Amino acid sequence: MKNQRSLIMIGGLLTFVALFPPGLSAKPFPLNNFDHPRLIETRELFNLMDHPSLRIVDMRTSLSDYLKGHIPGAVYLHFENLQIPDKGVPDQAPDRICLERLLGDNLGLSNHMGIVLYSERSNPNATLLAWTLDFLGHKKVGVLNGGWEKWVSERYPITQTYPSLLPSKFFGKVIRETAAEKKWIQDRLSARNVVIVDARHPREYSGEEGEELRRGHIPGARNIFWETTLEGEEVRAWKKKGDLERLFAESGVMRGKEIVVYSERGREASHLYFTLKYVLGFPHVFLYRGSWIEWSADKTMPIKTGMDP
Repeated sequence: MKNQRSLIMIGGLLTFVALFPPGLSAKPFPLNNFDHPRLIETRELFNLMDHPSLRIVDMRTSLSDYLKGHIPGAVYLHFENLQIPDKGVPDQAPDRICLERLLGDNLGLSNHMGIVLYSERSNPNATLLAWTLDFLGHKKVGVLNGGWEKWVSERYPITQTYPSLLPSKFFGKVIRETAAEKKWIQDRLSARNVVIVDARHPREYSGEEGEELRRGHIPGARNIFWETTLEGEEVRAWKKKGDLERLFAESGVMRGKEIVVYSERGREASHLYFTLKYVLGFPHVFLYRGSWIEWSADKTMPIKTGMDP
């Protein structure tokens, strides 16, 4: 009996060490209203920078920019690490196991930690990882409003030093309600309670431009270019909630609808997903992660050109 109890105690200790490696505090993340992803302001992040349960991720497009200077404690991740081929179709979402390894082994993230993401000019790099974490059920996610430019313009500290990270264990639980699949969308093209939103530039939506073999948009999709949700010149931050509500309402995007967002490969659509679900609080928002790259590659899927839905 004594040996059995010892084995149980050792097993419990090993589990604790796996979840909270030496040197990593298991202190809860202290930010208020962090039970779901949300925007975080520069002052909030500055006040939390030294917290042991915080991970900051720099997702600017250029590694060179990171090397020249970044927010202290920030680890660099390129958004293309979140895009892999699937059955020959490029730029699709990695599976859960692949993402768990990336988040735990490479970013040193564990389930109890909070994570703050930033990019340049509030581009969709950060929101792509925010959606990925939402897909895996991790809610303690902040996106820095105004991104790198706002941090620098307000003279907060920067560094060229890399953080010292220990590998950790991250366990995801796929939340199906965050994503829409191609067949699901095809079956609902004429459904009155579903609104499809294309986040690409109007010239891509209309079919005037595009790299894919087939150009245009999903029939019935409304075009809301992702950048129209931002304001400012040098510093690009989210518009006020009232302005955002009007922007979406003008395109028929209402709270009572099931809203599916897509773009070329899901990156720009993740910005609209985050805006609708976590800035405005719309209850039923889905990201079509395969997006136009997957849809246009399937010649059985209908497409439409021009500016009409």
